[in-house]
Amino acid sequence: MRALALVLPCLLVLSASTLEAKPAPKSTEPAKEDKIDWDGEWSLHVSQSDKIDEKIDEHLKDQNFAMKLYWKKKLQNACRSFSKLDILAGDGFSVTMGKERPIDTPADGTESDWKRSDDEAFKASLTRNGPTMIQTLVGDGFTLKHVFSMRKDGNSLAIQVTYTHPKLDNPFSYKLVFKRND
Repeated sequence: MRALALVLPCLLVLSASTLEAKPAPKSTEPAKEDKIDWDGEWSLHVSQSDKIDEKIDEHLKDQNFAMKLYWKKKLQNACRSFSKLDILAGDGFSVTMGKERPIDTPADGTESDWKRSDDEAFKASLTRNGPTMIQTLVGDGFTLKHVFSMRKDGNSLAIQVTYTHPKLDNPFSYKLVFKRND
């Protein structure tokens, strides 16, 4: 019994020394965000993009005849497809959709004025966060929001376009996919 009384304190000291807190592993720096290469000329990938007229018809299917005609015309005028896209990135962004005038905006969300080729005036703004860039165009009574998402390969991007109007029950949305020209 005496031997146990002598051995027990030794075991407690040994087990306490092995339970001491180990130093935490050195934290690794978070990986720096890769620079997204938005610059370039892009072409519409038709087979991966929505057909806008079909999407409009589907969106308006529950409207009465007169409202269908009214909203179809409004959506077709505001929501356009374009076969090419040019993006120039720097301190700001210049985005040219098809044959439209370039939309020049700072990348910090500051608004700038832009007129479409039909002379409709918009307040344009742009923000970016990693592989996503959001361009907002506020027109007379409606808003177009373009969410650009760069795909992992860096050679294709998708644009989710959303049209909102206070008198339209649900926002209208469609997707366009572009491939980088070589």
